[in-house]
Parts: sequence; structure tokens; C-alpha cells
Amino acid sequence: MLKEFERWEVLVQEEQRVGVLYRSLESNVLLTRILIEDGVEPYKAESRVHLDAPAETWEVSWYKDLGLDQAALMRREAQGLPASSMPSFGDVLMLMKAVESPEKTVAYWRLNESAPETHQLAKALPAEPNATIQRVGQAEQWSGRNGSAILTLRFESRVDGVLVATHWINKDNELVRTQWGESLNSYRVPGDPSEAGWLSLSGLGEGTVEFMTRGFGTQT
Repeated sequence: MLKEFERWEVLVQEEQRVGVLYRSLESNVLLTRILIEDGVEPYKAESRVHLDAPAETWEVSWYKDLGLDQAALMRREAQGLPASSMPSFGDVLMLMKAVESPEKTVAYWRLNESAPETHQLAKALPAEPNATIQRVGQAEQWSGRNGSAILTLRFESRVDGVLVATHWINKDNELVRTQWGESLNSYRVPGDPSEAGWLSLSGLGEGTVEFMTRGFGTQT
């Protein structure tokens, strides 16, 4: 049974805050909102993944970003997608599985919510799962953004054999940092959700705050 959570993260590149990431799991729905400053128009995306908790899989995925005229829907059973699959915005749930059993490699089919032909996904899937998450190395000290030393375990996420993310988990099995690629990092903001949200959004523009707290609005 997945434990419900609500967390805020700041996105940092070259020591500069470039965005915000919000995720919550409540009533078997994983909600994700992300905003990254990218030139004139920031990247904004929102995802809702409805889970079938008893079966340890997902049922429906709703996804929207600025590049889509309308939200993209995926329905696992109706589209014939495997139980051992997960929309990419649900990667954090697969990471949680890996943390629960760090001696095992979690393998799954990772689905692209923004694919132009989502109804054709089942036909395009490879024969074997294309994504893995596993623990690598031994426990290591990591210096947090406040300068404190944190003992962490490192997990690597690979898709089609390529390293796409590295995650650091603390002694309480909490995700404290993720690195995507070579330079983009996200850091968990400490404190309860209200305090963390205030710290994450402090100093940002009204449009950013509006999106991160309300999303795209009506789910169309």
C-alpha cells in the first residue's frame, strides 16, 4: 500500500532556481505540476495518474502541457497496456517501490503521455520493459543545500538503457534530491506542505503561483 504524501521541490540549474515541482498522492491519485523557466514561455505541465492500489497498477492518466490543445488521456485496460507499465509522471511511484526493496531492480514499461498517438502505445511497446530503477553503490554522504551532511542511498533510473535520473534517498526513505541529465536538479523543500509551498513559491510571479496551486483549471 502506497503511503500518501504531499511535497514541494525547487528546480535548480547552475545554482539558480529555474522552476518548481509539486507532487501529492491522495485517494489513489498522483497529482504532479511542474514549471520550468525556459526563455520567453515557461514549460508547464500537469498530470493526474489514477491508481488501482489493490492491483498495484494504474487505471487512467490525464496529462496537459502548453503544447497540447487538449488533455491527453490514457486508459490502461481499454488500451491493452500492461499492468507493469506506468506513465512517465508516475516514475516517483516506481522509485518508491525500489526504495522499499533496495536489493531488487524495479522494471516496467515507461509510457510517454505526450506521444501524438497515445491510443497506439500498446502496439509500439517493446517486448520487454524498457525502464529500470535500482540502487547503486553504498551509502554516501551528501551535502544538503543548507550545508548539512546527509547520509543517502543512490538510485538510478534508466530508460532504453540510458541514465535519465539519479535519486538520493535519506535514512528515513525520503527523496531529498533528483538530478536529471547533467545540470538540472530538484531539491525537496523541508517542512509541512503549507510551509514548504510558501517557501517554494516565495518571490515568484503571480502566474507561476496561480499555475502551481490551481493547475490548468478545468480538465478538458
